[in-house]
Amino acid sequence: MKLGRFMDEAYQGKAQAKRLKTHQGDLVFGLEDLADRVGTKPDRADVERFAPADAELLAQLLSGEPGKKYGMIWGYLSSIAAERSLGPLRLKDRDFAGLELCGGVLVLDGSADHVGERMAGGRIFVQGRAGDYLGQGMAGGGIVAEGCGDYAFRNMHSGWGVVLGDAGKFCGLGNSGGRIAVRGDCGERAGWLMHGGSLRISGEADDYLGLLMSGGEIIVQGRAGKRAGWRMKGGSIKAGGYGPEAATDVMGLD
Repeated sequence: MKLGRFMDEAYQGKAQAKRLKTHQGDLVFGLEDLADRVGTKPDRADVERFAPADAELLAQLLSGEPGKKYGMIWGYLSSIAAERSLGPLRLKDRDFAGLELCGGVLVLDGSADHVGERMAGGRIFVQGRAGDYLGQGMAGGGIVAEGCGDYAFRNMHSGWGVVLGDAGKFCGLGNSGGRIAVRGDCGERAGWLMHGGSLRISGEADDYLGLLMSGGEIIVQGRAGKRAGWRMKGGSIKAGGYGPEAATDVMGLD
């Protein structure tokens, strides 16, 4: 029988509260150990409460392989470490890196998903092509990536994102604010359900650009595919050219 269970049965649960109160002072040596305290889908406040104050211990946690089970915990720890760091923090790119980042600078190598999700401040530089959901739910800060997968900057509220190469499908889906610049081409349905903010594409945009958008601004230097602005209710789209069935209220560049 585990000691914790023995104590609970011996004291009819009265030891539980005391043990929880002392957790903050306990040392955490691994992601599994931290997950025992906060669960596998915690909020940031829980992780921050138990994150080691010692820089070496925090670095040890970040060097571990989180897998899918501890991905969110690792993501919060990466943000906490970046905010504490006196200079840019370089990490191997893993899912949820920079989760809810509020400050500091992260430099990442790789192509993980959910990088910079719900970040509110700071900077993230992805040296390589980011995966899916880059900057999803951003409320501030900035991200620069060499390229990205699908759903980049989905539901963005504020902040900015720069994609130096090509972006995948659904870039800027559901945005209500913020600024996005894609220097290469953009996949289909960019700006879908966009409510505000701006999306600028230096290359070409695929089909259904600005589908059902109700606000914001989309500018494409190259050509947009078919049905650009289809069923749009507001906002503006300007492009260097359009495929068939474009909405009547889209415009060409001056």
